[in-house]
Amino acid sequence: MPSQLHRTLTAAALVAVLLLSSLSGVSATAQTGPTAAPTAAAETIPETIPETAPETIPETAPETIPETVPETEAPTEPEDPGPVIFPADPDSAIYQICDSIVRNTEARHAIVYHAGTGQVLYSKTVGNGKVFPASITKLFSCYVALQYLDPDTVITAGSELELVPAGSSIAWIGKGAQLRVKMLVEAMMLPSGNDAAIILAAAAGRVIAQDQQLAPADAVQVFVDEMNRQAELLGFEKSHFTSPDGWHSGSHYTCLNDLARIATLALENSTIRRYMKLGRDETYFYSGQSITWENTNLLVLPGSGFYRSDANGMKTGYTKPAGYSLMASFTYEEGDIVIGLFGYVNKNARFTDAINLVKAVKNQLRLEAESDKSVG
Repeated sequence: MPSQLHRTLTAAALVAVLLLSSLSGVSATAQTGPTAAPTAAAETIPETIPETAPETIPETAPETIPETVPETEAPTEPEDPGPVIFPADPDSAIYQICDSIVRNTEARHAIVYHAGTGQVLYSKTVGNGKVFPASITKLFSCYVALQYLDPDTVITAGSELELVPAGSSIAWIGKGAQLRVKMLVEAMMLPSGNDAAIILAAAAGRVIAQDQQLAPADAVQVFVDEMNRQAELLGFEKSHFTSPDGWHSGSHYTCLNDLARIATLALENSTIRRYMKLGRDETYFYSGQSITWENTNLLVLPGSGFYRSDANGMKTGYTKPAGYSLMASFTYEEGDIVIGLFGYVNKNARFTDAINLVKAVKNQLRLEAESDKSVG
């Protein structure tokens, strides 16, 4: 007879065998069952990657790129389509008054524009209407550059200075000098520095191209292309630019209506407006050098003999083919009065004529305003 202990051990062994068999069956079911989540996930991942990647990458990349570089890529369309320009009325009294003055000047092209209302008060042009703007180009160059560069960003002058044309007006910026963007704007507005214009254009061009290693000539060309792109988007009628400084080229031109638009854009830009009205300024570069600049626009330069307290800036220009030119703005109750005079032989006559025009225009505008009040 088996002992009691023997029977107990035998029974325990049988129970263990039965338990192991049961667990083995459950394990087999878990591995082969149709609802097993871990195995299903592992099998579907390799199948979905090649199917979805080719479809999603082309669709999402073009949409996300403009959003990731808002500071270096211009919008497809400008937020503001630009100033609206209303044509002059040749039958108006103010037109006739301006015409009587301009007919006795050297001006080949002339415009009197009320920036507050967008109204051209007077316009005279010759030939096909093309105007060589010379350094007045710098107003638009600054406007475009400031779409991409923060005024406080520090720029180091480099080998782009070799691109400055011989005989240019310069601001005496040497290679290695460091200036903030707003100081380059000042250098363009006061002494009309072509060196400053080239430095600014190269810096902005590299930002536009998103390539800080871009060669100077290529960077400047990228910037000039952007000037033309923005001119088109802003609705300029007859403008094409080949340089940021206005160095003469037969392919570098604008027209009076486009100059009125440029004047408005400059007047509405706080950085440009701040510096174009300075008569004289002692400037300290970020790299430590100091220099005193004087404005070539004698209307804002005290002691020049042409200074007017109501003059608030704009720009002069000169090349031999273009002659002497001037865009001048004057404060007025309802907005700035802008006077553009182009094609002078006498360097200072443009300032005298601008003064005569603004006096006559303001007097007539006030007479008309008083007349409107009495009628009302």
